[in-house]
Amino acid sequence: MRRITAPALLLVTAWFAVPRFLTAQALLPDEIIRRAERSVFPDAFVMRASLQTLESGRQSSSMEMVVTFKRNVGSRIELLEPPRSRGIRFLQKEDALWLFNPQAGTSQAIRLSPKAAFQGSVFSNRDIGDPQYSTEYTMSLRGTETLDHPALGEVAAIVLEGTARNETVAYSKVDLWVRSSDDMLLKGEYYAKSGLLFKRVLFTGIREMAGRERPTVIRMVSFDQPDRESILTVENLQDRPELPDSLFNLAALTR
Repeated sequence: MRRITAPALLLVTAWFAVPRFLTAQALLPDEIIRRAERSVFPDAFVMRASLQTLESGRQSSSMEMVVTFKRNVGSRIELLEPPRSRGIRFLQKEDALWLFNPQAGTSQAIRLSPKAAFQGSVFSNRDIGDPQYSTEYTMSLRGTETLDHPALGEVAAIVLEGTARNETVAYSKVDLWVRSSDDMLLKGEYYAKSGLLFKRVLFTGIREMAGRERPTVIRMVSFDQPDRESILTVENLQDRPELPDSLFNLAALTR
């Protein structure tokens, strides 16, 4: 048997000791962001969530909803609470967002702006209805850094920079921090068309859900409304790859 020399052994040891955040740079940014998206939500899911908006530290609104999503097909949202909003449904399909209120006395859905605030929250309609960056932004690798995360402490992170592919998306540019060890999405900063930092989002509340560890609390703050923030809390998440495409169309929305 051929003996492994000391220099060769050192080389092998050094290779396996290379930090994940260095080897990750060999991955394409598009692959990193797809993995990061799947760290938050599966490719097809049904989720029950609560959304609270706080103003000056006090709760100003609260709602419960069910979100149904299928990657590259669409998403649906149905409000459960408060009682006055119960039954209101939204459909995100390609670049269009639709609202249907069965209590309005019409069978017609109303088209909304994806950039507008979702039900008075700090989140945009697009943030809630279409939780994917890979189809909306052209990604590049900005580098690596140590992120001071509120729940995890100091974390080695890959930093991605995304430029909007078209003007229908909510933000012109995004910076995203992804945990180097497992590509979990931890933080995002969103920029307005003017180039000014507009919003910051933190992904916390990490726990086991739908087969893996995921962030289950998404906190959004706006720099043009510094006294307001909105918090989306995932209460239940089911991986549902069998969801039919037919669920995501206007006929199903208004039925």
